[in-house]
Amino acid sequence: MKPILLLTLVLCLTCPLPAGGAVPEAEEGAVISEVTETGTAWSVADPQNPTGTLRNGQPVTQENVLALLAEAKQLWPDGMTWTYSSRVQSGNNVYGSDPETSVGAACVAGYQLSHEEACGAFAAMLSDYVFGPSANPARRLDDNTQVRPGDIVFRVNPDGAAAHVNIAMTTAHDQGGLPCIRTADGNVGGKVQWFDTVPNYPTRVNAEPRWPGESVRVIFTRYPE
Repeated sequence: MKPILLLTLVLCLTCPLPAGGAVPEAEEGAVISEVTETGTAWSVADPQNPTGTLRNGQPVTQENVLALLAEAKQLWPDGMTWTYSSRVQSGNNVYGSDPETSVGAACVAGYQLSHEEACGAFAAMLSDYVFGPSANPARRLDDNTQVRPGDIVFRVNPDGAAAHVNIAMTTAHDQGGLPCIRTADGNVGGKVQWFDTVPNYPTRVNAEPRWPGESVRVIFTRYPE
């Protein structure tokens, strides 16, 4: 895609959300957007922080992760077009990532999903935006009930192929006897959708199928052990 314009956005969280829920002031240079003929390619600046530190320099805690996710929602809000470029003539958004330098992209690519387009790109980008592109390696959870905000959640079919991936916005809550969460998703009907304020917990995270042919969830976390 041929670049037309280069913009540097200035939304980068420097502290957790206050009690009132307002998004704090931001520092410059968190992400770069490159406007192209078919849409916008996003990239996340890499401060190369050490493991145990989020991209904004704060320690890895659930509170700090949620604060960065709240800011990400301001950057990439509900309804933003986020799908495969072949499905739209203009206005799409993609993640300009490289699995060699992006933990989020490498994790998504490991399940044969695109790290540049659609749900895979959105999940990889949010993960890198929170944890940093190169810090905090991803590891698979042994117990899906230990899911935390910011974790990468794959829906995997019985043949082992991933059908969708999103980002956890909550810990697990029991719903109908199953652990369930709220999520942030790309490519839901071709759009970004944040499920963080819905009244229920719509995404189950059971690791074992309840019947033959049911998909399961495989979860990767970037919280330190």
